[in-house]
Amino acid sequence: MIQLDQPLLVTGEPGCGKTALAWEVAAQLGCRVLEFHTKSTSVARDLLYQVDSLRRFHDASTGDASAKDAGKYLAYRALGEAIRSPTTVVVLIDEIDKAARDFPNDLLNELDQMEFEVPDVEPPLRFRANAKHFILITSNSERRLPMPFLRRCVYAHVKFPDAETLAKIVDLHCGSPARSFVALAVHRFLELRETEGLAKPPTTGELIAWVRILQRMGIDEKLLASTPISVIPGLELLIKMVDDLRILGAS
Repeated sequence: MIQLDQPLLVTGEPGCGKTALAWEVAAQLGCRVLEFHTKSTSVARDLLYQVDSLRRFHDASTGDASAKDAGKYLAYRALGEAIRSPTTVVVLIDEIDKAARDFPNDLLNELDQMEFEVPDVEPPLRFRANAKHFILITSNSERRLPMPFLRRCVYAHVKFPDAETLAKIVDLHCGSPARSFVALAVHRFLELRETEGLAKPPTTGELIAWVRILQRMGIDEKLLASTPISVIPGLELLIKMVDDLRILGAS
């Protein structure tokens, strides 16, 4: 992706490892990760820089003459810092589908040209990247992204982890419980996920929380294996929608 000069757009269910990919790439490149976690209120400028207008107003109200200089209140964000960096970095733009529809399109020039301007200061500042950077953008596919934006990205989809990978994840996060217990918990978890019609199948984070609670409750393998899925211990940690509970016959 560095050689193509195009961002990598990665989709997949929550918990499938999209975000962790940024650190995997950074480890291979021997560089750092600059993160931007998208919100519903995010605008394109937030990814580049911010001016602390509130602190500037406060300083101006106290008679601080330096408040006239907007540059004093300027802070660069993930993409802006990357463009200014003389060395390669990985930029993670996480869950871009959370933002308003115009957010991706408003970044087209910056992602294409890897340059931006700060018009808030006098004279305006302009930066253009000298180094090659890896731009990783994740999406949970909660809504469709604009076509002009998609055309500028390389696309990859990460599948949900298989049973073996899930067992390794549980082992890593849950204090190395017995392998047979982990295998059984993963089996019941996948059994639940495969229930037809679920609006929100449980994800990896919910599996980890569920196994931890099973351990604290002292649930043994015999009980875990024999209990019907609709009344399995800790079901409320896995199923979060009443319609899904009805599908399971749990309500």
